[in-house]
Amino acid sequence: MIIDFHTHVFDLRGPGDKEKRPVTWNDLIERLDEEGIERAVVLPLGISPEILLGPSLFGRGSDILSQINPPEWASKRVVLFGSLDPRMGCVGNLTDEGASEILEDRLPYFDFSEILEEYRRRGIRGIGELTANLPQDDPLVINMFEQCGNYNFPVLFHTTGPGRGVYGLWDEPGLPRLERLLKAVPGTTCIAHATGIWAEIDGDIVPEDKYTYPKRKIKKRGRLLELLEKYSNLYVDISGTSGFNGITRDRDFGVAFLNEFREKIVFGTDVCFAGKEDRRPHLGYLRKLLEEGEIDQRTFSLITGKNAVSILSLEV
Repeated sequence: MIIDFHTHVFDLRGPGDKEKRPVTWNDLIERLDEEGIERAVVLPLGISPEILLGPSLFGRGSDILSQINPPEWASKRVVLFGSLDPRMGCVGNLTDEGASEILEDRLPYFDFSEILEEYRRRGIRGIGELTANLPQDDPLVINMFEQCGNYNFPVLFHTTGPGRGVYGLWDEPGLPRLERLLKAVPGTTCIAHATGIWAEIDGDIVPEDKYTYPKRKIKKRGRLLELLEKYSNLYVDISGTSGFNGITRDRDFGVAFLNEFREKIVFGTDVCFAGKEDRRPHLGYLRKLLEEGEIDQRTFSLITGKNAVSILSLEV
């Protein structure tokens, strides 16, 4: 079974993408059929303001409920995730005690249990894609991840370098904050995605690499490999330009990475628009590596489906 672990049914157009067509449920299933993919994990967006570019505020189907309610004919082909933002919640109308906590800068932690219970009742299997621009080890992030783990919900999150004006959880080179998060939430499956994580396949990076798509050869194993070896709750998602660049920028290194960490990698595409020109080359590349004998059938099967089945406790 091939599972695309990173898909969206959301209006992701921005000022430079107005001519693009957002992905609908019909578009998603049509692509799965044409590419030979059995199922897709659908990741809702729109809770965190950093990801909003305008059109989704006015388009039909971009609210969270629409993104977790596929039409009946599509429901057996998709696995649904829910969406959260670690900054959700507040203490409400303050008592004297509550006011004192705020004045003393004691952080109120939101109880996500009611939302997580409702998600579970609706058949949700995980949380993501998390896009809030917060430090990877922010106490609010740790609080949310820990509660998701209590419900056996894996969390898939976008990563970036430090700074405002971008979206995703941020970290400095070397991933010190991600390591603190992994240590703090050992019971939560953490699935990292995007430039902030894939830059770290290289052991010789500069901060700018965590926002972009470096092309140079890799001479030294990066921090990502060390964390994948060390923490059983960390996985990586190869979707998007970032993931594809990570495994192809240095072909020999990328093939070795796929073989070494085949039990910690999930295949995804992150197709954001409905046009055929907007599709991704990931699956074709993996099939080519299999055909050429650079990865074996077990490696291909783990990355393209078996790891997802295990993470999501799916019945095959």
